[in-house]
Parts: sequence; C-alpha cells; structure tokens
Amino acid sequence: MPSRNQPCPCGSGKRFKHCHGALAVNRGDAPTESWRASPLRLGPGNAFDQKAIATVSRYQHAGLHRPPLIAGDERDRFIVRGERVFHWGAGGSFLNFLESDLLREMGEPFGSNETHPLHVWWKAMRAQAEARYNAGEGGRVMSTVAVLNFFTVAHDLFIVVDNAKLRERLLKSLRVADQFHGARYELMIASCLVRAGFKIEFSDEEDSTSRHGDATALHRQTGRSYFVEMKAKGRPGILGKPGRRPTPDEMKHDVSRLLREALEKPAQGERLIFVDMNLPPPPPDWSGEGLWWQHDAISSIRTVEAQPGNVAADTSAFVVFTNLPSYQMPMDAYYVGLERAFTAFRKPDFALGAPLLGDRYPDIANLFDAFNSHDIVQDSFW
Repeated sequence: MPSRNQPCPCGSGKRFKHCHGALAVNRGDAPTESWRASPLRLGPGNAFDQKAIATVSRYQHAGLHRPPLIAGDERDRFIVRGERVFHWGAGGSFLNFLESDLLREMGEPFGSNETHPLHVWWKAMRAQAEARYNAGEGGRVMSTVAVLNFFTVAHDLFIVVDNAKLRERLLKSLRVADQFHGARYELMIASCLVRAGFKIEFSDEEDSTSRHGDATALHRQTGRSYFVEMKAKGRPGILGKPGRRPTPDEMKHDVSRLLREALEKPAQGERLIFVDMNLPPPPPDWSGEGLWWQHDAISSIRTVEAQPGNVAADTSAFVVFTNLPSYQMPMDAYYVGLERAFTAFRKPDFALGAPLLGDRYPDIANLFDAFNSHDIVQDSFW
C-alpha cells in the first residue's frame, strides 16, 4: 500500500490520502471506484491483490457505498449508523440488529397496527421462524416473501441513514399504513442510488416556493449530477392503501400520468426518473420473453410523446420502470426479486444497438448492478 502522501495507484493524480486512502477512515465523502476497474494486476499470491479481490467481491455483492463501521465482539458491539452510535449486546447476526433497528424507528404504535404492511410481514416472518424452530430446523432464515420484504426495508433504511441525510417526512410516512408504499419506494430508490456510488441529497420539503424533484444524485466516480424523481403507482387494497383490492385483470398498467408529472417539473441537468408499476407476478397463461409488463411501460412513454401536455419540447430523461411482485404474493411464497426496465425519454442514443452500457454510461450501469443486488442483505457483522 502506498504512503498517504504518494500518488494514488488508481491514476487520479491525487495523493493517496485524498483519494482511495480516504476509504480507510470510513468518511462519507470518500471516493468510490467502479468494481469493473478495481486493480487486479498483481499476482494471486500478493497481499494487495487479495485485498483487491475482496474489494471487488464486496462491490459486487454489497454495492459501492462505504461499509458499516462496527467495532467490538460478540458480547459488546458498537455500530455506527449515520450520526448515531448504537450499543448492541444481544448477539445473533446483523439481521437481528437490522430487525431491532427498524422496529425502533417505527415506534411503539407499530406493534398494534395490524393493517401496516411492515407489521404483516414482521408477524408472518416471526411465525415462519417459530414453525421452523419447532420442526427442529434451527433458526436459518428462509427466502420467503415475508422475510425479504421486511429485511430489505430494514437494510435500505440503514444504508440511506448511514450515507445520507434522510428527511423526516419519509420516516413519518413509513409509519403510516396508507402512506407506506410511496415512502418505501423512495427509500428503496435512494438505497439503490447509494449502492451505485451516488451521493444523494433529498430536496427541501419545507420549500413551497417552487416545484422541485425528490432529490439530486451526484455520481462520485463520473461526477455526473441527476435530478431525481420517484413515482409509485398506488392501488387500493395493496401495501396499506384503503379500498377493495382489484383483481389482476382489473389493474391498469398505464403509468403515463405519473411519467408526465415527473417530466413536467423544472430541472437543471439530466433527469433520472423512477416509476413503480406495482403489479403482481405474470399471469399463469403468460409465456412471453422478458418482463410481462414491459410493453405497458414503453406504451406509457409513447403516450407522453404523443400527448406531452406541459412537458417542454427539450425535456429528456433516463427512465427506470420497476416492479416488485413479492408485494402481491403469499407470505410463505419464495421471494421474487426486483424487476426493472431501463429506458429513456427522448434520448435516441440510449437505445438498442448503442455502445455497451458500462462504457458509455458507467453511472447508469452501476445503478443497474445495484438493482440486481437489492435483495442481498448483509447478514454478518463483518
């Protein structure tokens, strides 16, 4: 490893202490490299090479954010989460801490609010764990809908609070059943942006003088900044929303109104828009390729192109459509991961036949990887 005042081996031209050496002190503003370009140029027996391989492995599985700062042993651990330090003496795994952390943030009323989606997942998760224990199968965590729906929320909350200043309104909305869906989507997208190497700053919710997006995101490696807007398709009877739950055939797949609303907001620089489709798994008779809802997503873009409304003529955006089928599946079903379709609005160079995503848009490629690994939740303290 070079000394702190020597040039950084990544070739940035900065001193090591001002570049990748900053990672050693777990600073929030420490630079992040792409795991695609991590140095693997030395022999397999070299200690630096082994460390680089471990770094790549962590990036591939956890993302490009700084790792949690944890000290202590099995009896007494100290865990840093943002501006707070928690003492953890309960043992178990990091999952146990994440569960406790989320329940603490939800507050006392959460325990009796049986209409809240998180309560439903938590109660089902606990029942599944007890059933497995009584059957002599130990405490191994199962990848069920209840378990991963709950723990991905807990993990996302930890990542965002540890790497950004979370706005209080989002926490308040997480605690309210009929506001949970929108807040949970905002939390998930923020977590994926952090995992992709972005520094995220939420907009000032007290500012009522102008229309603004949900956040701005600056990619640490490329230096590109994005105006971020997150839209979730609410449906009655699903994820805490009141009303009769529609059948899959009754669910409208058009999200052009949400997309148009996001595009109408004034923005400086590139736009990055996320839209949640909020649809169930594919119907039993569906046998096509790709995502069963992707045609509806593209049709929504075409609708806005044909009927732009108040969207300015020079407006363009990267658009990411997402869907999490597990929100509408039985609690004991096997978890189905996050579905996503990356596309664009009025960006002809971002299309099929264009250069590889990682070469032309490395920040968007990092985001693609972050979505792929969203349901990989850290389970150990190290």
